[in-house]
Amino acid sequence: IMMENLAPYVSAILERPSPHPITARETAKEQWPDQGFTVCRETTTYRFHNGVVIRRTVEQDDFPSELACAECWITYEVLAQGPDMPQIQPTKQVFQNACREAFWLQYHSA
Repeated sequence: IMMENLAPYVSAILERPSPHPITARETAKEQWPDQGFTVCRETTTYRFHNGVVIRRTVEQDDFPSELACAECWITYEVLAQGPDMPQIQPTKQVFQNACREAFWLQYHSA
């Protein structure tokens, strides 16, 4: 089975150079209180020119943080593979903050 890395799609989602143009995106936002803080979740579904569909979810709270990379949860999920295409791997990738996401992308784009 032919495999294709998820990283070039993440590059496109983060508006970095990528061979995969995005043709459409839909975003939904929600928030709720949790232990005195407000948690926000933003879910965006990206459709690519080749039929691939990927959902990116970012969830974080408004807890004050001095950290350059405050804790948040970033999830990528491959919802649809393109027809007659290599299998995208991994089909799900989770990060605990934007620094880990950036490091992963840099590592897989080298």
